[in-house]
Amino acid sequence: MKDTRWLAIYLPRIRTDRLLRAGRGPSDDRPLAVYSKESGAYQLQGIDARASALGLTLAMSLADARAIQPKLEAVEADPEEDARALDNIAAWCERFTPIVVLDPPEGLFLDITGCGHLFGGEEKLRAEVVTRLHAQGFNSRAAIAPTPGAAWAFARYRKQTKRSVRILRESLEASLAQPTDWQAELATLPMEALRLDPDAAALLRRLGLKSIGQIQYAPRSSFTARAGERAMQRLDQALGRAQEALIPRRPAPPVFALRRFLEPIFTADAVLHVTQDLCGDAVEKLDVRGAGVLRAELVLFGVDGRDRIIGVNVSKPLREVKPLMRLFREKLNVVGENFDAQFGFEAARLDVVRLAEFDEQTRTLVSVDAGYASAETISSVVDVLSSRLGPKRVVRPQLHDDHMPERAAAWNSAQSEYGSKFAKPPADGVQRRPVRLFSPGQQIEVMAGVPDGPPIRFRWRRVTREVVRAEGPERIAGNWRSGEITRDYYRVEDKQGRRYWLYREGLYGESETQPRWYVHGLFA
Repeated sequence: MKDTRWLAIYLPRIRTDRLLRAGRGPSDDRPLAVYSKESGAYQLQGIDARASALGLTLAMSLADARAIQPKLEAVEADPEEDARALDNIAAWCERFTPIVVLDPPEGLFLDITGCGHLFGGEEKLRAEVVTRLHAQGFNSRAAIAPTPGAAWAFARYRKQTKRSVRILRESLEASLAQPTDWQAELATLPMEALRLDPDAAALLRRLGLKSIGQIQYAPRSSFTARAGERAMQRLDQALGRAQEALIPRRPAPPVFALRRFLEPIFTADAVLHVTQDLCGDAVEKLDVRGAGVLRAELVLFGVDGRDRIIGVNVSKPLREVKPLMRLFREKLNVVGENFDAQFGFEAARLDVVRLAEFDEQTRTLVSVDAGYASAETISSVVDVLSSRLGPKRVVRPQLHDDHMPERAAAWNSAQSEYGSKFAKPPADGVQRRPVRLFSPGQQIEVMAGVPDGPPIRFRWRRVTREVVRAEGPERIAGNWRSGEITRDYYRVEDKQGRRYWLYREGLYGESETQPRWYVHGLFA
């Protein structure tokens, strides 16, 4: 089993907590509940602490709840708002780790592998998450385990003491492999802790199986026959015997670096200072991977829960702190006086969201020995201008895989599509495509020696031009699906030495209308 650490967060009252935070709960001390229609009857889907203390429970009918507590404030459930609230909490949790997984309707998974030391240990991290969620008005429980399934179970069902765990371990048969502490504690939890559906859990209870320990070492064949493959899969996932595929809320960055501050920072200078440290950490990790940065994002976590993302793009793989810092400095300079830290930033993370293989030919965009200011390259200029003006305002022509000439190239961001290649000049040195294209082609009048032959004279822009040389045709078939017409292209030269790229649209005899001629481009 891979050495991972998972933090599961359980928000049992998220539906009512959301309403209370928004000021939509009762103004007095009346209990609050959320209900929805299930199987033709209104049932409670969420209750606050006062409702729970008065004996109300989840899945209780709304009529029974009002009979017990006539002053109950009942609000119809809003699954979309609940999902939005859970997603907002998940976004807030990204200050602890970039890998956050949604577990709707009331749970989250955080991959905290290697993050514990940043917070003084895993237990302090767990306590901080719970404490700060409580300060925001959300009741929560959290637990840490090597697997998501075990962490989920502990967060919801952990009630055993260390003494009970020790007694359980001592009672296991000597022939069995000695479990770890967390596996032994997992064995004491009820069957529902395996994330089974209610029907499967009820079936196991009817069979006399009440705790995970009763099936943990039972014969797999008999258990599978009674509970099904899904139940056995959940058991294996919880114990770490099988991997569990979880999809993060946002794609996890291949490389990241995190800093937390004892006191919030407020100024752009402080942000730049921290960014330089983060860039240094990221560059070290990239060096180990043999990769370079193509896009990096600086995530600033605000004390008020609002985050700020500053991203920079690089045209070629970069693995040096100095030029990378210059791009972030340009970004902050663009913000200028509009930089507003609000209540300050409590943490910062640098995510390398795009990277590429790094080789010695792209080792540096600038010469370190010569100094950055005196040795700027085209790539570095593009990066700086893109950071200052925006990537969509610094463009370059780029080839596209399309047989129609007017669609074979377009203006794209100068930093896009790293590794794309421009067409190489032909081996014979003949230029078969003009430097300048007209879009669309300009219609002309043509006189040809034979109907399907090259022009001997054409009139363009009110001037008649005599053709002395012609080469072609180069036939480009149109896309029959879009109704495009076949073209025959010719390279021609007039008496003054000017060269043109002409084409005839359509073929003689294909239709009742005569083919038309156009000038599509000019050769240098």
